[in-house]
Amino acid sequence: MDIAEQLVVHRSGAVLSIDAREAIRKGFHPRHEILQMVDEAPVGTLCEIHTPHRPGPLISAIQGMGLNVVTIEVEPGHWRLRAMKM
Repeated sequence: MDIAEQLVVHRSGAVLSIDAREAIRKGFHPRHEILQMVDEAPVGTLCEIHTPHRPGPLISAIQGMGLNVVTIEVEPGHWRLRAMKM
């Protein structure tokens, strides 16, 4: 099964929302797919990524792309990362 198919992705205007919670809970590791979507998003896009835990390596990888990442625990089992493509 394709990992990308396990992600819930919504694009609305300048917002790209990627919900990886269920994919990660099922044992998938969609880091590469998420990074590719963020990389391919046009400048000016707000990228929101939802995960079931604080994804330190993913945060580091996005920061390595030159983006600042704001992370918040929305509720237990739901973390949200936000990065603006500049």
